[in-house]
Amino acid sequence: MRHSTTLFLLCLLLAGLYVFLFHGTGTGINLLLFELIIATALWATRPARYPPLARLALGGVLITAAMVLVHGSLLAVVLNVISAVLAIGALLAPELNALHRSAVLAVAHLIAVPSAFLHTIPFPLRPAQGPRITPRSVLSVTLVPLVLLLFIAMYRASNPHFDQFMVKAYAVLDHIDFALLGSFIIGLVISGFVLLTTRNEGLLRWAASGKDQLLSTGEGAADPKVRSERLTATMLLAGLNVLLLIANVLDIKYVWTGFEFDGQYLKQFVHEGTYLLLLSIVFGAGIVLYYFRGDLNFHRPNRVVKLLSYAWLGQNVVLALSVGMRNYWYIHYYALAYKRIGVAFFLLALCIGLVLVMIKVHRGRTAHYLLRTNGVAVYGVALVMALFNWDGIIARYNMDHREQAFVHLDFMAGLSDKALPYLVRSPEELEKVAAHNTELIGGAERYSRNLYMTPEEYRALIDQRVREFVGSYPDHSWKEWNWADARAYLALKTNPKN
Repeated sequence: MRHSTTLFLLCLLLAGLYVFLFHGTGTGINLLLFELIIATALWATRPARYPPLARLALGGVLITAAMVLVHGSLLAVVLNVISAVLAIGALLAPELNALHRSAVLAVAHLIAVPSAFLHTIPFPLRPAQGPRITPRSVLSVTLVPLVLLLFIAMYRASNPHFDQFMVKAYAVLDHIDFALLGSFIIGLVISGFVLLTTRNEGLLRWAASGKDQLLSTGEGAADPKVRSERLTATMLLAGLNVLLLIANVLDIKYVWTGFEFDGQYLKQFVHEGTYLLLLSIVFGAGIVLYYFRGDLNFHRPNRVVKLLSYAWLGQNVVLALSVGMRNYWYIHYYALAYKRIGVAFFLLALCIGLVLVMIKVHRGRTAHYLLRTNGVAVYGVALVMALFNWDGIIARYNMDHREQAFVHLDFMAGLSDKALPYLVRSPEELEKVAAHNTELIGGAERYSRNLYMTPEEYRALIDQRVREFVGSYPDHSWKEWNWADARAYLALKTNPKN
């Protein structure tokens, strides 16, 4: 009982802290402060040794919170929330070692948090004597305000005096800060999600059922179905290897070394081709996974089909590198953009995934092993992405390469405030950008001012954004401070051009 009361008071305290740090302000240093405090509370209430997966996710929480402080990026905020969910899921079942199963446990835990919080309230009666929370009771309670609102609407429509009374009642409600109440509820949910514990036995049994190693049924060599699958897989993978070898040779010749740019738009060359190639890689890995899902792994004469699988997966890595070369040419001639950066990191994760499929085939691992290791790989790649200020990198790179690549002024003008110091350019520089853009894609007719922002429009918009940012930044709360915005403000304030 004493422990429950402590958790109840601690949740209220942390909810109040959340309101203080986040209500009516943005995200910055407040996120790191809040998570350091709540991590301390978590350590105090659960002093047991944390498993490696939980340490990984908790490390991700602190890294992304630090990156929010440094860069103030939305990507870091999103990954911070994901890391927190994964960390709590891992702590709910320390015996597990799979991020995807920890995520499912965390979602189930979040749904159960309101009920768990109610059980921490120090009622005079014991919890067993109190009302039992069931889906039916929750639905009944939810229907109460809906029915009341329905009758209020009917009475207002039929009775003018009742309508005037409700207008006055609503006027009183206007003075209540519901946003403040909402912030407190969010803080309460977050603190309960982190500090309280729940158990879903069905999900725990499912989560614990995952095994890394395949087991033979003992019928591999004698089963005619396995021999038939081996022959089918050999023929299919041999044919697919030949087809992919031709495609890879042609890509190396025409994309890697012989690519020629003559002003064409590369959207179709990269986007549509990339999606189809990536889809083919996923299907290719799926074919291998299908054939090596069971007893074929233990079939002695499977050496040839294994070698064909390794060749097929290796060639898919080459295919992924060809997609990377397409993306490279796109960046070379049309500069950086979010999707082009995303494609590069996606290809990195994809190549890691293909290598893990090879390991799965070589060691006879299960699909659970593949999901587990790929989950860690994808999470690691995402954390690496969160380490960088991509808006600043894009703005600096594109402007530095304005005489080599097409600079899309419309896109540049939409980058965040932290990129503003790199976006401020003189009229002469912007005219050169427009002139190079025109020359790069084949003349003024294709580079119509109706299609792209003019240098004058771009400069007017950036100047307006600079004035608004410099004018409003001193009014920002210290709670939303981040280094990237502070550095941008200092650079713009001291720039004699502004």
